[in-house]
Amino acid sequence: MMVEKLPSTYTSILNALVELYMMTKRPIKSRDIAEKLGINEGTVRNSMVALRAMGYIESKTGPYGGYVPTQKALEYIKMPTNAVFALDIAPITINKLPTNLYVTGIELLDVINPFSNRALVRVIGDLKNIRIGDNVKIGPTANSRVIIEGIITEKNEGLRELVISINKLIAIPKVKVETLMSKNVTTIGHGSPLRDAARVFAEKKIRALPVVDDDDRIAGLITTSEIARAYYEGNLNAKVGDYMRRDVPTIDKEADLYDAMKLMTVNKIGRLIVVSGAKPVGIITRTDILQYLASLD
Repeated sequence: MMVEKLPSTYTSILNALVELYMMTKRPIKSRDIAEKLGINEGTVRNSMVALRAMGYIESKTGPYGGYVPTQKALEYIKMPTNAVFALDIAPITINKLPTNLYVTGIELLDVINPFSNRALVRVIGDLKNIRIGDNVKIGPTANSRVIIEGIITEKNEGLRELVISINKLIAIPKVKVETLMSKNVTTIGHGSPLRDAARVFAEKKIRALPVVDDDDRIAGLITTSEIARAYYEGNLNAKVGDYMRRDVPTIDKEADLYDAMKLMTVNKIGRLIVVSGAKPVGIITRTDILQYLASLD
C-alpha cells in the first residue's frame, strides 16, 4: 500500500506529537508542540485539522484533552525517510563565506519537474542572519558525497529549514587520486642549489617542486615564494633543503578523491603531493579536481 508523502511542516508536527506523547502518555496540547518546534500555535492548530482528516491524529476534549497520535501516525514516522540524503552532515557556505551551520538532511523537491529543481534542507544552527536570496553552497555531504549550489528562496527558523533553488548538484564519484594526478612529476634533491630549482621553474613554467632525500623519499616542497625569499635575503648560493617547506601534506595514490578535497580544504592549499609509500609519484591540484567535476555536469 502506498502511503502519502506529508508536507515537511506536517511531518515535523507529527514527529513532535509522537515524541511528546511517548514521553508523557497523555494527550498533547497544541501549545506544547508549538513550543517544542518554536513555531506559531496557530500553525499547529491548522495543521492538526488536516492531520485529523487524514487519520493521523485523534483529538480528546475536556480539561485534560489534546491530541493523540493514531497507529497510522506511528507507522508513518517509523518508515524509512523520504529524504534523499537523510542524516548526512554537511557544512554550509553562505555568499562564499563559511558559517557555523550544518545540514543534517536534504530532500529533493519537484523531482518529476525538470524546470523546478529545489531542495528542502534541515539545518543545525541559528538561521537568524540568513536572508532570502543568499547564495548557498552545501557539502560535500559526509556519506552521499554531494555538493549543492543555489539560492535560498524560503526560510523557516522555527523548523530550521531552508528551501534552495538548485543551480548545480554534483555527486562526487569514488575515484582514486592516481586517476587525476599529474604523473610526470619533477622532483629535486634536498642538496641541490637553489638556482637549479629556479631553472626548473623557468623551464617547466611551474611554481612548486617536491623535494626528495637521498633515498628518493619525500622530504619537503620548494616553491617560487621560497626562491623569492632567498633572493631577497641574498642567499642564492643556498641549498634547496635550507629553504624548503618541511611540513608538506601528502596523499596516497590509492586514496579517494574526496579525501584529497578534504585535505586541501583543511590545510587551505591548492595542491597535494601524491605518494606511493614515501616516494612522490605525482601531484594533484585543486584545478585538476575542479576540471574533473565540471566535466560531470
